[in-house]
Amino acid sequence: MEIFQYDKKEPVWISFENRTGARAAGGKENFGAKGHPFEPFSDGEEKILCDVDGPVVIRRIWLTISERTKEVLANTYFCAYWDDEASPSICVPISEFFCMGRDQMVAFENEYFSSPEGRSFVCTIPMPARKHAKLTLKNLSGQNLSHLFYDVDLTKEELGADVLYFHASHTLTAPNELGESALILPEIKGKGRFLGMNVSIQINPDYMDSWWGEGEVKIYLDGEKEPSLVGTGTEDYLGTAWELGTYSNRWQGCTVLNNEASSFYRFHGKDPIFFENGCRVELQTIGGTPKPKALLLARAGVKMIPVAYDTKGTLHPIYRQDWTWEEIPEEAFVTFYRQDHFSAVAYYYLAR
Repeated sequence: MEIFQYDKKEPVWISFENRTGARAAGGKENFGAKGHPFEPFSDGEEKILCDVDGPVVIRRIWLTISERTKEVLANTYFCAYWDDEASPSICVPISEFFCMGRDQMVAFENEYFSSPEGRSFVCTIPMPARKHAKLTLKNLSGQNLSHLFYDVDLTKEELGADVLYFHASHTLTAPNELGESALILPEIKGKGRFLGMNVSIQINPDYMDSWWGEGEVKIYLDGEKEPSLVGTGTEDYLGTAWELGTYSNRWQGCTVLNNEASSFYRFHGKDPIFFENGCRVELQTIGGTPKPKALLLARAGVKMIPVAYDTKGTLHPIYRQDWTWEEIPEEAFVTFYRQDHFSAVAYYYLAR
């Protein structure tokens, strides 16, 4: 549809200035002047942002809070309830749901999320609901916040039988078992679409400054025992190469990268991943470094399981095989399983 074509979708804006989004009912508390733009947000409080009957599609969510410390970001939860469900389809710490790292906010923009100057949270993922939509914010930070501002923009419209409902899961792997992958999306059942991920890694200092991102993304569709969709490395999955820097692109990016942590995202908007019966997503916990440093780590007792080594453009697998350090050339790059702390948000749609 062209932007100049008419579409019968009723726009609704919900905020403290118009809690229900009712027609001709906005901004009345101060005789039409700015009267109720924010509210305090107490510790332990669950603030209702949106509570409307369907059919609707939530189109944009914006919010900001007066304190954005590490403790507040990690312990303030964005939640969403669709139709008559008692348990939320989304309940994720706000910084991670809104596509930033666990501990800090940065200025960025991608297809579905943004924070123009690193002080706000914006999401434009469409979220439909046939009967009812309820969004809340939970403050479990231990702090009373003086200001919460928000705005939820939606459209009232008819929805077809093929509508999928939006979900987001939050999974901690802290740390991973040595040799085991980090879970990005736990096994889900039903028909739907995997939209993408936002992953934060707390980098284990035991591995010094070795590269942590050799792991491949593996996506298991419809109950597969072995995956059909397999990447070639972490930074490869993010569209870049030869390790990783910070950048913010439409479909992929890395918002945080330092010696202690990294946070990155990838969305499958142009390369859709649909499934008929279920989906599971994992990220291998493999890093790499030149042989001299790998050998130093091994002799220091750092937990690692060597996987392969690359020399002169040839990869030599050694995982679950007999081998010795002496047979690996000094110039080789050695990959190995390692242990780090992972926090992953997976975004997906499911049928009802």
